[in-house]
Amino acid sequence: MRIEVYLDQDDAPFQTLVPPETFHLDTESMADGPHQLLFRAIDDGNGVSERRMSFNVQNGPAIAVHGIVDGETLHGQVGVLANAYGARAGDEFEPRRMETPVPVPTWAWVLFLAVLAWGAGYLSFELSNHIESVIPQGASMERAGTPQASDESPESGSDMSQAWAVLGEQVYGVNCASCHQATGAGLPSVFPPLAQNAVVINADPAEHINAIVHGVSGKVIDGIEYMAPMPPFGGILSDAEIAAVVNHERTHWGNNAPTITADDVAEHR
Repeated sequence: MRIEVYLDQDDAPFQTLVPPETFHLDTESMADGPHQLLFRAIDDGNGVSERRMSFNVQNGPAIAVHGIVDGETLHGQVGVLANAYGARAGDEFEPRRMETPVPVPTWAWVLFLAVLAWGAGYLSFELSNHIESVIPQGASMERAGTPQASDESPESGSDMSQAWAVLGEQVYGVNCASCHQATGAGLPSVFPPLAQNAVVINADPAEHINAIVHGVSGKVIDGIEYMAPMPPFGGILSDAEIAAVVNHERTHWGNNAPTITADDVAEHR
């Protein structure tokens, strides 16, 4: 009885064994990729049987890619992380060479930011209810040093009054700055910028008002799709507060768009 061992499509065996016998397969001389071994057993009566074993050789550095999936459809700007690692005989093991810094998945960012936005809105709503229940309406707001929110509109075509300017800044700081940042620059690929945003500086404020009153998600701006949803604030902010924050956004960070009134907001509820 003997066993002949063939590699890939070779016509001649590279090993002939008398079973049971151990042999060494030298993969360093093989090209990286798929290979096959053919074991052919021949008994004393010239009976023959065969068995094939497939395997892969990887002597070169391994490659890891994160950010895209094979066959995936892409659009816009996509961040791709590439890493390669390998070792030779005698090298000392270094754990950092085997680690690929995998970025946080997009769905995890979206979930985290949605919870953060909901939490900010909820705290604002509860704080407003607490103030209304503890402090009498009217002059109490002025005693506390906070401009009283009213549905009186700023004068069209002129600078907003100090009260409206302060109210808009306060509403933005509590409800919007955590996502769009105090500078209005947003977060790249997560929250859109408000500075020089086409919706914010448009002479027609309808889309801007609707975004704050009713919320928005899946918006594409300059070829970038922002998946993090913006919650609706129509249920927690008054018409005056929404008008104030809209005017704040339309007159800051280099924006210079016409201001609106609380009546404009009421039309879009």
